[in-house]
Amino acid sequence: MLYIGLMSGTSLDGIDAALVNINEYGCPTLIAQHFQPYEGPLQTEIFTLCQSAEINVVAMQALDQKLGRLYSECVLTLLSQHNIDATDIRAIGCHGQTLRHQPRPNAFSLQIGDANQIAEITEITTVADFRRRDIAAGGEGAPLVPAFHQHVFYDSFKSRQILNLGGIANITVLAKDANNSFGFDLGPANALSNEWVNQHWQLEFDKDGELARAGTIQCDLLTEWLQLDYFDRAPPKSTGRELFNIKQLQALTPAMNSVAKEDVLASLIELTAVSAAKGIKRWGYKEGELYLCGGGAHNGYLVERIQHHLPSLDIALTDELGIPADMVEACAFAWLAYRTVNALSGNSAKTTGAKGPRILGAIYSA
Repeated sequence: MLYIGLMSGTSLDGIDAALVNINEYGCPTLIAQHFQPYEGPLQTEIFTLCQSAEINVVAMQALDQKLGRLYSECVLTLLSQHNIDATDIRAIGCHGQTLRHQPRPNAFSLQIGDANQIAEITEITTVADFRRRDIAAGGEGAPLVPAFHQHVFYDSFKSRQILNLGGIANITVLAKDANNSFGFDLGPANALSNEWVNQHWQLEFDKDGELARAGTIQCDLLTEWLQLDYFDRAPPKSTGRELFNIKQLQALTPAMNSVAKEDVLASLIELTAVSAAKGIKRWGYKEGELYLCGGGAHNGYLVERIQHHLPSLDIALTDELGIPADMVEACAFAWLAYRTVNALSGNSAKTTGAKGPRILGAIYSA
């Protein structure tokens, strides 16, 4: 049965769409993929709403519908490119675009991208709003992908971890007993560095880390940033742009405004590498395999710095496990849609802190 997964993360680069075949045993195979970039004005619109102290309801609702239509366009393009009819798709799983995420004790999470529009325009049943049922069950509502990682990447003979380097970095520690596997957000990844690069070079991202590689890591800045309480908080835990954004760091360390822009960028990359390494050493496997996914997996400098701090881990991309690094999360939401429409749980309670397994998401019938 065919499913489509849609993922647009905190990096704000665009929409990943994955066409996935899921067999009777729930095993997914990626059939085709498509990337729909966000244009500059749309990126600005989303970023402004994400960072605003107060959200303009009218602006949010307009953006909600606009994103719904864009998700729909992305789906239709994917189908057209591969000559597949909408009637062949069982369901779409859409993560939506996160505007706010607040962890426990007063957790909530807000994703937009109107699923009514998607179901109406594509004429395909759509599953969305995956986080809030987990939150209602006492969880953080994030990260959601570790349950998928366990299902597709687990190997009983390997100490294996999956490190997603999206806007936020998160880790999944795969255990022999699925009930003991867990994941959590480590800290910032592309969200901070992309924001800095956009401000100072007017680029969407630092290709292969070339700009950061030209800088010098500023240990004073790094030391101050690593004092943030989040890094020492024990899992379950999740975070987002609310904590990790350039404005917050500038308030914490005003000295960064007088440091060369390349040096700040190198230090931001080091923050990702060090915080990831600290979290993995403290709560994960110190040896074994570490597979990378997400946009940051293509940043050669970032990967080098992670390997520097985790020399005992064998690092590779999830491509070697059968799913391209850029498509893991989109495939995950196709799988989560499959779980929902078949009345199966989709969360990892040990990851989110929920009271137990829950069927996630709301179903918008075609």
